[in-house]
Amino acid sequence: MSVKEARRTLKRAYSDFQFHLDENEVSRKELAEVIGTSEQYVSRLVNGREDSKAAKEKLRKLFEYTGYHGDNWLA
Repeated sequence: MSVKEARRTLKRAYSDFQFHLDENEVSRKELAEVIGTSEQYVSRLVNGREDSKAAKEKLRKLFEYTGYHGDNWLA
C-alpha cells in the first residue's frame, strides 16, 4: 500500500466513525464523560491526532460504547 493509499484509508476510517457518531447523535461531551477526558481530547482522538497506548484503549472504549464495528486506526 502506498503512503497516499494509507492516508486515504485512515481518512476514510475517521470519516466512517464520525458518520456513525452523527447518525447516533453522540456528542463529544458525552464521549468525553465516558472516557474521563476533555471534549478537545476526544476531538483529537477521533481525528487521528492521538496515537499512544492510552489513546488506543480510549478509542476502543468509545467504539464499544457507541456500538461501532468499523476499522480502528490505532490497532
